[in-house]
Amino acid sequence: MVGTSSELSRSLQQYLETVYLLQQQRRVARVKEIAAQMGVQMPSVTGALKSLKEKGLIEHEKNSFVTLTTEGTRIAQQLQRVHSVLQCFLENVLMVESEKAERFALNMEHALDSETAERLCNSIKYFTTELATKQQITREQWIEILESRRTPCTICRPWHDT
Repeated sequence: MVGTSSELSRSLQQYLETVYLLQQQRRVARVKEIAAQMGVQMPSVTGALKSLKEKGLIEHEKNSFVTLTTEGTRIAQQLQRVHSVLQCFLENVLMVESEKAERFALNMEHALDSETAERLCNSIKYFTTELATKQQITREQWIEILESRRTPCTICRPWHDT
């Protein structure tokens, strides 16, 4: 059994999340639908499903539906939560266009654990409710701040070592 999503490869995380999303949309997932959704060949799906089944995350028999186990659902929901937090941060704090934020979140979600995602979520909440309200910064003013600050940020890490 797998305890956290970080114990799965990035690829297996994507398969698990795809099965979860298909189950949400259609109640069940099929190999053909998973392949189409991910843009891969059916033999690739079959191999990934075998690994997920061995880890106790899905139930699947040849020529049947794919369903998540309780543990598989828990991990897939965790992945979805991290994805949502990242997309929210990109769209609402960094003001990244929605499609681009979606793509970036897909790539970034595999590197972030749940605890860090919750801290990021709390930061977003604080920023959007406390700072923006108390400072009375409009969306347009915030975008201008983001786009006009061309000097390197010294708070995080210097851009250039001197």
